[in-house]
Amino acid sequence: SLKLMYDRSKFNRVTIERMLGHLHKVLMQMLKNIDQNLSELVYITEAEQRKLLEEWNNNTISYPRENAIHQLFEEQVNRTPDALAVVDEKQQLT
Repeated sequence: SLKLMYDRSKFNRVTIERMLGHLHKVLMQMLKNIDQNLSELVYITEAEQRKLLEEWNNNTISYPRENAIHQLFEEQVNRTPDALAVVDEKQQLT
């Protein structure tokens, strides 16, 4: 049995129930396979995973199809010349 106390001003019951469902799912996986790595544990449901990947990941944007990609870059440079354009481990380019 597990008794959970939480700050109701910060969390609602639905959120806590979802978090408990995640904890239950992880614990059941750990009981099934005690040698499983933590990185292999899945704590979200299939429905939550679908929402993350399909609904919340809707990042499609439209852009002018008549311009080539280098022209779009040039337009952006003209609009925001000091903004970061490329970042790698060692340097940043504007």
